[in-house]
Amino acid sequence: MRALFALFNLLRMRGVASIILKLPQYLRLSWRLLWDQRTPTGSKVWVMLAVAYAISPLDFIPDFVLPIIGYGEDLALVILSLRNLINSSPPELVKEHAKNIAEKK
Repeated sequence: MRALFALFNLLRMRGVASIILKLPQYLRLSWRLLWDQRTPTGSKVWVMLAVAYAISPLDFIPDFVLPIIGYGEDLALVILSLRNLINSSPPELVKEHAKNIAEKK
């Protein structure tokens, strides 16, 4: 039960809702940062681990028992790891990729 409350508190964190709304742009930016050699390796590893956990059949909260909460937990971990990737990357690198993404629209 504590894990459930922790998940709800995590989703209520400031900024998570705005990240969900801007998820397509964050995914494009994250994809570019993942393949850029100037991005810190540790952040890339966390993203890969979060994605592996999300597609893994083993979960803390099984998706088949509590589908909405189970998938929400996976999504929250992936979003937080992408947020960490963007925040830990050099600001000029993030701006460079964000500018390239905006120009292509």
